[in-house]
Amino acid sequence: MNNSLSISFYFLTFFHQSSQKMRLILIVFLLMSVNSYAQNKATANGLKEQLALIDSAFKNNDTEKFKRVVGLESIREVHALAITEKILKVPGKSRIISIHGDSAYVMLSGLFLFGNSGDETNFSNSYTGVYKMELINGAWQIKNRIEIDRANQIKKQNIAVNFLPGKGIKVSDTLMIEVNDKIGFAVRLNHKAQISRLLLNQTTTDFTFSGGLLWVNAPKKSKQQLIIDYAMDVEQNEQDKNSSYFGESYGHLRNQYYWHPFFNFSSPNDRAEFNLRCSIPKAYHLATSLPQKDRVVGDDRIITAKSGNPTFGLSMYYDRDWDVNTIKMGQIEMTVYAAKDFSPNHELLRNHFSKYYDTLQKYFGEPIGKYLAIVQDRSGGNGWKNRSNDMVVAGQSGSYLITDKPNPRAIFGHEVAHGWTSPTGPATNFLMEGWATYAESLMLPSVYGDSIVVKFFKSQKQNYINSKYEGKRSLWDDYSNSGVSYSKGAWLFYILENQLGKDKLALTMRNFVASGKQTIQSFIAETSKVAGTNMEPFLMSWLKSKEIPALRVQNVGNALKIHQEGDVFSFPLEIQMKLKNGNNVNRKIDMKAKEQLIEISEGEIESYVLDPNGRLLFHIKL
Repeated sequence: MNNSLSISFYFLTFFHQSSQKMRLILIVFLLMSVNSYAQNKATANGLKEQLALIDSAFKNNDTEKFKRVVGLESIREVHALAITEKILKVPGKSRIISIHGDSAYVMLSGLFLFGNSGDETNFSNSYTGVYKMELINGAWQIKNRIEIDRANQIKKQNIAVNFLPGKGIKVSDTLMIEVNDKIGFAVRLNHKAQISRLLLNQTTTDFTFSGGLLWVNAPKKSKQQLIIDYAMDVEQNEQDKNSSYFGESYGHLRNQYYWHPFFNFSSPNDRAEFNLRCSIPKAYHLATSLPQKDRVVGDDRIITAKSGNPTFGLSMYYDRDWDVNTIKMGQIEMTVYAAKDFSPNHELLRNHFSKYYDTLQKYFGEPIGKYLAIVQDRSGGNGWKNRSNDMVVAGQSGSYLITDKPNPRAIFGHEVAHGWTSPTGPATNFLMEGWATYAESLMLPSVYGDSIVVKFFKSQKQNYINSKYEGKRSLWDDYSNSGVSYSKGAWLFYILENQLGKDKLALTMRNFVASGKQTIQSFIAETSKVAGTNMEPFLMSWLKSKEIPALRVQNVGNALKIHQEGDVFSFPLEIQMKLKNGNNVNRKIDMKAKEQLIEISEGEIESYVLDPNGRLLFHIKL
């Protein structure tokens, strides 16, 4: 007898043998179950219909129609921008992850198609994702977006990559993950990836891959293994070589191409231990963004690489014409992957690297990494293009290393300084790009003298103003590296230097680097410890505001009334005053309120200068 017949027989027997009261109870129970099933089915069908409406509205160029079905403003803005820029919109796969009463978790996906698949994946991330929906007045509405890394972690990634120059890659990635989220496990991956196998704990499992998001039906459990095999054709567009390019002679995959899975660029939860094994025809050299070794086996060059510290988002470059040279400086190894005619030459790179390393080590101790790769990217342009993990990428030529004109920069030293920080979470780019820009101010004086520092920070202030960052982005939430962290971030380090003293700031950074806890909370704790006072109010006022201090000053005889327009900051302010009786008076006050009064007993004030030594980033409101 099969199971369904057994259950039916059981209920019929029970029904006939039970009392009338029990039979009534059973009938009510069965009716309730049928009704509940019908309600759940109707609820699910209603949600499916709403997802279909959203997909239809996403494809449409009618912003008003999209607003009627999508209430979340952030998605509305992305949709409107795509219409303005005439970007093709293609809805992807949507699915219901779970329904509990009047709330549900769903996956929405869609693609914005305009060129390179890495850039498309990155832009599509602003729409494709996991969302919570609620049933309100009989209609399903999007409540909020769920951050896919809010409770899950990627602990390790063992990646095997087969390079096919001029065509693409074949990848097998074994991830060790922890799943603590009831919505399952989700990661970003280039939307062109063709997944051939996916195993969770050595077993096939339900998954959806669409719009650059891979969602896996994974239970809540630590120490799980996820294996993903996929292939990817890489673009050879001569007009668009930024995120990726696979030519016959040279090519690359940047981390922003999303060629392997990770959460996002600032998540602390995908900083993983990497083991990488790559194969490429032996005629080519290959540089990864990790410390690596290579050997030739038959017709292939085999590269093995391992992360020295937990990291994410790897980049890789290959070239048939490179001449590879390794330079050792103490505990640090620098390998140059470049053609013989690359400029600056190896000797000049060695000298500058040695000088910058010695300067930074003197102030801040040993870097967290012991390896640096200098990689020539022949896909276009000159100069120092970017840094990825332990790799600094140059163009056809690397351009200048240090200059005082038109604006002071130690641009190569900036890239070297990245070896000391690898932050995660809020204010990531303050601790990364702001820090490296500040570090330039320590390298410039060895060539141009101490007076260059004032000129350097004046240029950074001008960069902040000219780039119109005011009111647009804070250091705290600069996850996309908009540029504000370079200038405003460097200034915050400079203000700290003047407030604590150079030696105490250096001690703060030594402790921060050595702690192994590179978060903004750790930085605040280390700064407070060295300062001997709670530095959180000061730092948070600068980190969380989208502005810089705007001061309005009123001279009222023997007093100055200083008013902070906009956000209220905490900072020390020096004031130089000339009195009508000919005397000069200097004052230093702690600004921490909307309005503060500075009274002078020595006489009436004729004129004044705020911040006479140029140690503060602010502007005056007339």
